[in-house]
Amino acid sequence: MRIALVVPYSLDVPGGVATHVLGLARWLQGRGHEPWVFAPGVGRVDAAVPVTLLGAAVALPFNGSVARLALRPSQSRALLAGLTGFDVAHVHEPLTPGVGFAAASRCPVPLVVTHHAAFTPRTPVTQLLRRRALRLPNRVSLAVSPSAAALVNTIGAGEPRIVPNAIELPTPPEARTGRPRVVFVGRLTERRKGYEAFVEAAGLVPEADFIAVGPGGSGAPKVTELGRLTDEALGEVLAGAAVLVAPNLFGESFGMVLVEALARGVAVVASDLPAFRAVASDADVVGFFPVGDVSAAVARIRERLAQPCDPFAAWRLARRFSWDVVGPHIEDAYQRATLPVPDGGPADTKPR
Repeated sequence: MRIALVVPYSLDVPGGVATHVLGLARWLQGRGHEPWVFAPGVGRVDAAVPVTLLGAAVALPFNGSVARLALRPSQSRALLAGLTGFDVAHVHEPLTPGVGFAAASRCPVPLVVTHHAAFTPRTPVTQLLRRRALRLPNRVSLAVSPSAAALVNTIGAGEPRIVPNAIELPTPPEARTGRPRVVFVGRLTERRKGYEAFVEAAGLVPEADFIAVGPGGSGAPKVTELGRLTDEALGEVLAGAAVLVAPNLFGESFGMVLVEALARGVAVVASDLPAFRAVASDADVVGFFPVGDVSAAVARIRERLAQPCDPFAAWRLARRFSWDVVGPHIEDAYQRATLPVPDGGPADTKPR
């Protein structure tokens, strides 16, 4: 099957949606399909799968983050022309301005969409998203989590099936030795990631080394800031960690960073967000604290350092998010999108 995978966010800046889509493309290729990724970007992409870059993106602040989107009409026209001839198109974040919405609303082939975002829309945003949802054609609709599905329901975009994000599962981990390391992964200057709480905790837990991975370091005391790393280098950092701390404040639809840590056998201490609890809540491996409560976070970190988790137990929790588990559900969505139904529509969700 020839599958077009559309990412609305620039591949020049790593992000969760792009990581998910590129991983999906590699898995599909291994299954004998012909995936092709379309996304904004101007840099070199070494993804081991075919990629078409649509040019420079515009940075727009949204939901406590920055979305880098391709907004020029010429970029949307180039994308739509490129979709012709595929068996199915899989558009991620189909309501996003720019090439995402253009591909979803005017798709020339059977359509699958995945909704990733989770936030509480204000009235003008809700109205805008509802208008966009009405313009989407027949489609198979997926959401990566209950939080993302709730937003889809709020804006009247249908009842998506929940198919989570996935990772390329590493080999089972080994037990750690030596001085424990506590790790943060995320954009350090993005407020919603909660890095300030991690820095504060580092000054209160002298029995461990604190390491931060991600762009935007400020030379925080008691923290070794490694900056942005390749996926391979990040995996090595996590493989040597005892605890991952995710002190995020809001706006999370899926706990990908939690899954990546668990897959390396790392215990998790995280803000008590619904998206994080949906990933894992096994008390032997994962501990939660109230959002923004540094004292509680420090207590959970110290508990986990005093009683390390079984790395293999953490790995088992992550296994359900491997491509071998998640991928077949997406393949099924492609099959459903291309099969006719009695009224002639190709998919689960129809325009109202």
